[in-house]
Parts: sequence; C-alpha cells; structure tokens
Amino acid sequence: MGELKEIRDQQDNLIQRAKALGNKLYLAGLGAYSKAGDSSEELYDKYVQAGQEAYGDDAEGKSKALLASRGLVVSTRKLIDEAPRKRHELYEQFVASGKQERGEKAEETNEFVLAGLGAVSTLREQSQKLFDDLVSTGEKERA
Repeated sequence: MGELKEIRDQQDNLIQRAKALGNKLYLAGLGAYSKAGDSSEELYDKYVQAGQEAYGDDAEGKSKALLASRGLVVSTRKLIDEAPRKRHELYEQFVASGKQERGEKAEETNEFVLAGLGAVSTLREQSQKLFDDLVSTGEKERA
C-alpha cells in the first residue's frame, strides 16, 4: 500500500507542477501581448519623430503614416550602418562570456568555441530574464 500512496503523491506533484507551469506560460503570453501593444505605439511615435526630423521644414502637413514610413527608412539605414560595429561588439561579448564559462581552461580553448559557448550562455541567461519579465508583466495585467 505504501508504494501506491507514493505513486499517487508523485502523480499529484507532477500535476501541480504542470498546472503551475501552464499558469506561468499563460502569464508570459499575457505579458507579451501587453508589451507588444505598448511597444508598437512607442515605436510608431519614434518613427514619426524620425520622419519629422528627416523632412525638416517640409514635414508640416504630411500624414503621420508618411512620416512614420520615412522614419522607418531612416532608422533602418542607421541600423545597417551600425551593424558591423555592433556585430563585432557582440562577438567580443560572447568571447568574454565564453572565457568566463571556461575559467582556467579558457586560455587553451579556440576563440570561436569560446564565442559559441558565450552565445549559448548569454542566450540562456537573457531568455530567462525575458520570460521572468513577461510573467511579471502578465501578473500585473491580470491583477
């Protein structure tokens, strides 16, 4: 009889864990939806502002949609121009993170391996932070 009770307890524990995870996933989805709505308005306003700056005095009388599209083009060009520098910075960050992960063995490890290890480590850390942030936002939305 003791084994059956133990199996039932394990089953109940598994069900409770599944419910808790399901609730967290729901909250993360709710948080993502909320953040997407907030971010889209902020991004639209940012592109409108960039479009106004790009048009200068000619911006007067132009629709917000036209200003936003011009701002998107300007912002995209800026990102493209900055991409090589940002890519190099990210690579260096990954190598540093890989060195930290490897510790004493880092000196004898290939730089590309360190970058890969650092990328995985960084991704794991940042994805957990993002998930926690989405759950927190979802909890606030539900309240």
